[in-house]
Amino acid sequence: MAENQEIKFPVDWNYRIICLKEETSATDEIIKVLRQHNCDETPAKGRDSSNGKYQAYNVTVTFNDLESMRELSAKLGMLPCVKFLL
Repeated sequence: MAENQEIKFPVDWNYRIICLKEETSATDEIIKVLRQHNCDETPAKGRDSSNGKYQAYNVTVTFNDLESMRELSAKLGMLPCVKFLL
């Protein structure tokens, strides 16, 4: 997003979470963080990477403010199983 663009809240934000495929607990870890932030959504498995090393998960979260968005993004990004958060 460009610096001069403003997010209008509430907003539905789609996360693409890239995890190592060998991390079998990734879904549970992601769900645990989502629940801690009062989000009932369940991440859907996306495509594997072409080399099969990574598994993508997609989840859409509704945010009412920027602080909540930043907090959840930081918590998801800190999970040991998460390699990229888009």
